[in-house]
Amino acid sequence: MRKQMVILASVVLISGAIFAQAASSHSSTPSNVSGMGTGVSQEQPSVKTLIFLGNQYYGSGQYDAALVAFRRAVTAEPGSVDALYGLGQTQLKLSLFDLALSTLKKVISINPQFVPGYVALSQVYTQTYLNATNPAKAKNNLKLALSVLASGAKANPEYYAIYNQEGLIYQYQSNLNKAVQAFQQALSINDQDPIVLYNLALTRLAQGKMDAAMLLFQRAVAVAPQDAFVRTRYGALLAVKGQLDQALFQLEQATRLDPKSAMAWSYLGQVQFQLKQYATAESALGKAIQIDPVYQPEAYLYLGRSYYVQGDYTKANYNLTKAAVLDSGNAAAHYWLG
Repeated sequence: MRKQMVILASVVLISGAIFAQAASSHSSTPSNVSGMGTGVSQEQPSVKTLIFLGNQYYGSGQYDAALVAFRRAVTAEPGSVDALYGLGQTQLKLSLFDLALSTLKKVISINPQFVPGYVALSQVYTQTYLNATNPAKAKNNLKLALSVLASGAKANPEYYAIYNQEGLIYQYQSNLNKAVQAFQQALSINDQDPIVLYNLALTRLAQGKMDAAMLLFQRAVAVAPQDAFVRTRYGALLAVKGQLDQALFQLEQATRLDPKSAMAWSYLGQVQFQLKQYATAESALGKAIQIDPVYQPEAYLYLGRSYYVQGDYTKANYNLTKAAVLDSGNAAAHYWLG
C-alpha cells in the first residue's frame, strides 16, 4: 500500500505545473476573419469585432485563428492595447516567444497602467526559461520576470494575479517560503481564486505540509465545485492520505465533470484497484489509456496489476511492460515484471 501511495503523491506534485499557468490549436479560419471572400464584396469587420473574435477563438483553444484575428486588429489600429495584448497572449500560447516579448513590451509602453500586460510579459520570460535547452543558462529570465512584476505592482498593487505569478517563479527558483508568501498575498486580495489556492496547496505539499495542503484543496473545491482539475488533484491527495472512500467520490465527480480527462480516469482506476474493485478499475484505467495512450504509464501499471491479482498473467505482462517502456524509471513496473 505504501508503494502505491508514493506513486500517487509523486504524480500530484509533478503534474501541478500544467494547471498553474494554463492546448489545442485549430488551423481553419472562417472567411469573415481570414478575409478570403467568395467574389462578393463584404464589409470589413471593425477592430472591436476582430478583438471579440480573437478572444472567442483564444478562449476555445483555436490559437491559429485567434492569431489571424488579432493581427488584423493590430494592422487596422496599431495603437490598440486590447488588440496588442490579445496578440501577445496568443503568440505566447503558440510559443512565439520573441514576437510575444516585442508585442507585450509595446502594450506596456503605450499604456503603463495596463497591469495585465506586465503579468503576460512576465509569463513570456518564465516560459523562455522553462523551454530553454539549458535552463541553467536561462535563469536570468526568471529575474527579468520578477522585475516586470515589480513594475506591475507599482502600477496597481491590488492586482492579485501579479502575486500568483510571483509565487510560480519562486517555485521554479526552489524558494518555497517566498512562493508561499506570494500566494498568500494574492489570496489576501482575492481568496476565491481556485488556481491560487491550488498553487499554494502544491507548495505546501512540496514543503511536506500535507494537512495544510489538504485544507487548501478543500477550499479550492468549495470555491470551484465544477472544476474537474482541482477535484482530480484533491482526490489523488486523499488517496495518498489513505482516505479512499472520499478519494473515490472526488474522482468520480471529476470524471463526470470532465469525461475526457485521462488523468482523472487513471486516478479513479488506481483508487478502485486499491479498494479491490477490479472490474470497475479496469474500465476506468482502460478509458485513461484510450484517451491518452502515451502519457499514462501509471494506468498501464495498475491495469497490469489488476490482471495479475486475478491470474491473467498474459494481459498483466503486456500492460506492465507498456508501463516500463513508457516510463523506464518506473520501479514498480519493473518490480511486478520480476
